[in-house]
Amino acid sequence: MRSSPGTAAARVASALEAATGRPLLFGIRFWDGSAAGPERAPVAVVASPRVVRRQLFRPGRLSLARSFVAGELEVEGDLVDLLHRAVPMGLAARPLAQRHRPLSAAAGALGLLAFALRSGALGGPPVRPRAEIRGRLRRGAAVRHHYDAGNAFYEIVLGPSMVYSCAYWPDRTSHPPDLDRAQHEKLELICRKLCLRPGMRLLDIGCGWGSLLVHAGRQYGVRGVGVTLSGEQAAYARERVSRAGLDHLVEVRLCDYRDVADGPYDAVSSVEVTQHLGRRELPAYAERLHRLLAPGGRLLAHDVYMTPEGMPWQQEPALRRYLFPELNIRSLGESVACLEAAGMEVLDVENLRHHFALTFRAWLVRLEEGWDRAVAEVGPERARAWRLYLAGAAMAWERNWGGAAHTVAVRPAE
Repeated sequence: MRSSPGTAAARVASALEAATGRPLLFGIRFWDGSAAGPERAPVAVVASPRVVRRQLFRPGRLSLARSFVAGELEVEGDLVDLLHRAVPMGLAARPLAQRHRPLSAAAGALGLLAFALRSGALGGPPVRPRAEIRGRLRRGAAVRHHYDAGNAFYEIVLGPSMVYSCAYWPDRTSHPPDLDRAQHEKLELICRKLCLRPGMRLLDIGCGWGSLLVHAGRQYGVRGVGVTLSGEQAAYARERVSRAGLDHLVEVRLCDYRDVADGPYDAVSSVEVTQHLGRRELPAYAERLHRLLAPGGRLLAHDVYMTPEGMPWQQEPALRRYLFPELNIRSLGESVACLEAAGMEVLDVENLRHHFALTFRAWLVRLEEGWDRAVAEVGPERARAWRLYLAGAAMAWERNWGGAAHTVAVRPAE
């Protein structure tokens, strides 16, 4: 992709290379039609001068995310590939300008300012996208913000399985990945690890749209109770239970896990719950799980975790401003340690990082294939925020910045 000297693309490409100290690995094209960057690479399309203006007022990834959500910055080609090219390895928590290259970074910033002057991009700070969350939300409101986006929207992204957690490919070779089959395999894997049998009592904390409860009731004959804080999830799950003819076995409650008072249960599943809990709450949550289990009862904790390099990624402001108002992901070791401190015996830990990277990719494909319907359900800004989130998560998990794990634990017999 050639660029003529003096064009918008040439000036900004030069400024980016000066600021980062590395060659441009993706294409860029500006509103004036000028382009720069390598051939056969994904292209960042800067459709509005507001992209430059946002960077001048607040340089960094949040402003780029705002431009993407607002539709001022678009991507042609594989978004995950572009993110891999744009974010260097080892720079998960650093700004665009590298601190050890202050002169080059300053030259890059001056180049961007000069371009803004020539192109008429200067002006007041652009308005934030309407989809951006203002202020902090309490946990219940934060959960509802994310999960009450509309069941129809989640059907587009998740597909018929309606499972919003890491899927499982036994051989990891499916291409293209069969998401629905992989989610079925994950539900079956959880049930096997819990050693479910007919008549057992299962508590599913954060039961989502009821997929695990329906599977366990239909295939294993367990008596299941699911809890969720999302009204839309609860209504959808109850309808699924009724359609499956499992009302006599399965109950869905709209409540907090702390309100469950009819234990003990023979088995407890906690699937991607701890990321919504504050750090101080995690030990109390583990102790609550211990009390809810009968002696000899099994726990399956399906947790998202971050590696040391990826830990700053959960503080990415765009995630909190658009998708997850509260996000508290720990290291895998911290989650396991809390279970042991609560008196649980840990039997097994299985790393599912590669499976989660495939899952994020599959969700992104579903979203892009159903784009028009997704926009109709949640609006263009929220749909673009989801596209950015899924692509960023796929990149992060492929780089081993984050992962998911199954931890099987038992409450020792007394």
